[in-house]
Amino acid sequence: MSSAGITVTEQPSGTPFELKAKPNEVLIVYFGYTHCPDVCPATMVAIKNAKKKIGALADRVDIAMITVDPERDTAEILPKYISSFSTRFHALVPATNTELRIAEKAFGASSSVTKVDGKVEVAHGGTAYIVDETGAVIDQFPFGLDAQSMANDLTILLNERTQTK
Repeated sequence: MSSAGITVTEQPSGTPFELKAKPNEVLIVYFGYTHCPDVCPATMVAIKNAKKKIGALADRVDIAMITVDPERDTAEILPKYISSFSTRFHALVPATNTELRIAEKAFGASSSVTKVDGKVEVAHGGTAYIVDETGAVIDQFPFGLDAQSMANDLTILLNERTQTK
């Protein structure tokens, strides 16, 4: 899987963000939404705690959350939500459904938003994808993976990036 060349609109700037890490870093890409009652907050807390566990290496971990519910996760809402989990983040609100579907396809992700009797129902996967500077997916955190396991993987991946430079 590769996200090379794939961009999603970043908020609040409204500019395209390419889904790849900066050199010598990793980017965690996550598809979710702010109204999620369980999967998203649990995953984001685990990522936050994993970053705490790796100390100074956390300065080389960036997070990009792509909302699968762009109608409700506006340019004002999504950045505030993500900032409660990390100081380094990209709040990505797809400008079109096509932009979202292209990004999802690059990662093998999927989502749906439906309205039933006036109630919004959202379905999405819970995997977080770890991307390198080429846009290649180099690891995945399935939903439910604990912070210590994430921290172990991040430490290995970041140390590999240091050794290959």
